[in-house]
Amino acid sequence: MTSQATPHTVDAVVIGAGFGGIYAVHKLHHELGLTTVGFDKAEGPGGTWYWNRYPGALSDTESHLYRFSFDSDLLQDGTWKSTYITQPEILEYLEDVVDRFDLRRHFRFGTEVKSAIYLDD
Repeated sequence: MTSQATPHTVDAVVIGAGFGGIYAVHKLHHELGLTTVGFDKAEGPGGTWYWNRYPGALSDTESHLYRFSFDSDLLQDGTWKSTYITQPEILEYLEDVVDRFDLRRHFRFGTEVKSAIYLDD
């Protein structure tokens, strides 16, 4: 993989596009108004749920707790098929959140971050 510079100055950088990374990009950009870019080695969102696609993969947390709470519509829409949700359901949910809140344009998928340096300017 080659090194690529971000073509513009950003206020915040997020590494990863799992639950935490998706929430961070949403919070930083949509709620705090910061120019934000997220990076993930995977070709799409999901974090561990992108990579762990083995048969029977499912959450160890009850489904009613396994969702974002920053939007009331998301809380209402989150109807799961069972108490513990499967990897495909979780990945579909994360894809939906990224698209619903137009977060995909803030991520650089297929990009591995090998190091980062904070410059105190």
